[in-house]
Amino acid sequence: MTPNKDWFTTYKSINGGLVLMGNDAQCKVVGEGTVKIKTHDGVARTLTSVSHVPDLKRNLISLGILESLGCKYSAEGGVLKVSKGALVLLKANRSGSLYVLQGSTITGSAAVVSSSDDTKLWHMRLGHMSEKGIHFFNKKGLLGKHCTGKVDFCEHCIFGKQKKVS
Repeated sequence: MTPNKDWFTTYKSINGGLVLMGNDAQCKVVGEGTVKIKTHDGVARTLTSVSHVPDLKRNLISLGILESLGCKYSAEGGVLKVSKGALVLLKANRSGSLYVLQGSTITGSAAVVSSSDDTKLWHMRLGHMSEKGIHFFNKKGLLGKHCTGKVDFCEHCIFGKQKKVS
């Protein structure tokens, strides 16, 4: 749930629906749609069936709904992690009695990602393939016209201790 209508990437107005707050106040749901968020690991994720409740003071993510979608969650040391299988989807830090999501919303034109150089994208898609391998596929024309074949610095490769040609 969110009070921010401008965060929705898709939106439809709905007539009816109430949310019961902790102080027994009722807030009206006026719309529903999808919201894109950038998570702790930089991945853009889409939240669906997000309710637009203008009277809310905070954005809320239901752990119950995430659990019904097959996610698991655990909290330890002030950090809440929501995962599906071995993949951690969301992380949140405890602030007082609430958990605050590590991430941000993606709004407007920032929701569309474009790049003039797809080399890094292909490097990651192909399991952090070497520059030599990227060149091979690029010469065959398999990586598209925006791939230069020059792999920039990749922190994940360094931490994975891949060898680098001098």
